[in-house]
Amino acid sequence: MQRCVSYCHSIMASNNAVTIGLIIGVAVAIIMSAASLAMLVDLNQKLATTISHEKDEGVEVGAPGINKNEFYIFTQELNADEEKLGVPVAVFSLTEITVHKGDKVTIHFINTAEEPDDRHTFTMESPYTMNYDMAGGESTTFSFTADTVGTFTYYCTYDLPSMIGQLVVLP
Repeated sequence: MQRCVSYCHSIMASNNAVTIGLIIGVAVAIIMSAASLAMLVDLNQKLATTISHEKDEGVEVGAPGINKNEFYIFTQELNADEEKLGVPVAVFSLTEITVHKGDKVTIHFINTAEEPDDRHTFTMESPYTMNYDMAGGESTTFSFTADTVGTFTYYCTYDLPSMIGQLVVLP
C-alpha cells in the first residue's frame, strides 16, 4: 500500500510539473507575441512618419538625370561563367526606381549586347503591365504614370532569376 501511495504521489508531482511547464511556456509565448506586435506597431509608425516628412519636406525621389523621374536602364553581362553557376549572369544597371504616386515615369531601356540574338526584356506584371523585348543593340523609351502605391518587380524574361529590379511607388 505504501508503494502505491508513493507511486501515485510521484505521478501527481510529474503531472503538476508538466502542467506548470505548459503554463509557463504559453505565458512566454504570449509575452513574446505581445513584444513582437509592439515592435511592428512602432516600425509602422516610424515608416508612416518618414513618408509623411518626405511629403511635407518635398523630398525628391527619382533619378538625378536630365528630367525628374527619367531613368536610364542598361543591360549588363557580368564576367562570370554562366554554365558553371547554373544561372544567367546578366543584370540591369539600375535595380531600384523610387517615385511618388502620380509621377510620370520615363524609362530609357538600352540592350547593350552586341549580338542581335542576345535579347533582353523589361517586363512588369499588373498593375504596370508591360513587356519591352529588345534585340542586342536596340533601345526604346516609354513612359507611364505611377498610380498604384507599393513595390513592383521588373525583370528580364530571358535572364531570371538574376536580371530583376523593383519599382517603389511611395504615397
